[in-house]
Amino acid sequence: MRKILLTTLTLTSVASFAAAADYTPFQEFDNQYNAGYSFSQYQLSNGGGQQALQQNQGLNIQVERLFDVGVWMDVDANYVISTNSLGNKSTGTGMGGAQPASQVPNLGGVNGKVGYSFAAVPSHLLITPYALLGYNTNIAMSTITSNNFSNVTNDTYMTAGVGGRIEYRITKWVDIYADQNAVYNWDQSAPLNGIMPQNNMIYTTALGAKFKPYRNLILGVNGFYNNYQYMAAAPASGSTNGGNSTSGSTYSIYQPQNNFGGMITVGLTY
Repeated sequence: MRKILLTTLTLTSVASFAAAADYTPFQEFDNQYNAGYSFSQYQLSNGGGQQALQQNQGLNIQVERLFDVGVWMDVDANYVISTNSLGNKSTGTGMGGAQPASQVPNLGGVNGKVGYSFAAVPSHLLITPYALLGYNTNIAMSTITSNNFSNVTNDTYMTAGVGGRIEYRITKWVDIYADQNAVYNWDQSAPLNGIMPQNNMIYTTALGAKFKPYRNLILGVNGFYNNYQYMAAAPASGSTNGGNSTSGSTYSIYQPQNNFGGMITVGLTY
């Protein structure tokens, strides 16, 4: 009898919480689709302590929705439209000659987040833990050379991770948020010659704001910072096709260490 009573009370409490949570004020910002333009700068480093910089410009398409029951989802597709190496153009960045790719592997992908939102302060503060799954490119110069320029369509990452998001609705026209996540990238390129897969972790921090200046129009801006942690050493450039005078050395392979940037978006709520 006691177990039945406790179970009934628990279910009643959960049902009461669900009924009390009103997500409508947040849905005015989170039920949206948009297109965005991003700009980012990467800092790359090799085993010899040398550094290089690379700038990317990209396009994004995003669909976001907060359901009445509190489930939140976000799907983002991105594609790099322009890349430029600054300063050090050593072999390994792929930007010093007629090479087909840079040493930054992230040239596009699709990522989805799904979580559950808690209205910590009704109509103002929303907290959302979430899980992330994605499919992203791994088209780095060292990846292409590590499989002898074959099976480039396999030069991808399978991505999975977790994160959390805090959203604060200031007024019915302005909403701000902070997002933090950690993801693991599984290298699908199957490198040859005994080279280890280039699996890595990426830790991302983002701060952003959304504005509703008129009816369903929604404008957005955000800034982000990524930190890269590698699970394997960079492949030696001299061990594959496309090597250079530093044969047998990893010093010519420049890996991204971190990058920062921003994005502006224009969209509609629905």
